[in-house]
Amino acid sequence: MQDHYSLLHTIYEIVKNDPQPERYSCRPRELILRRMQEWSDIQQQLQLLELEQLVVTEQQETLVIRITTAGLEKVKEQNSLVKD
Repeated sequence: MQDHYSLLHTIYEIVKNDPQPERYSCRPRELILRRMQEWSDIQQQLQLLELEQLVVTEQQETLVIRITTAGLEKVKEQNSLVKD
């Protein structure tokens, strides 16, 4: 799995239990702690995910990352392929 899709799965794991996962504001700290990667690497992966419209980012007090509906569908699609 490509690194940026692996990051998408990490974001999904963070938001999946929220009643509205596409509204959950994921913070960089959550990603750094779960991915154990340099922030610069995570940023590059986020840019790729944004280009594919699988996540959106917004600068507030800190950066906020939200998975999109397309991102949720992509993860579910990949999960179903793994199960088959």
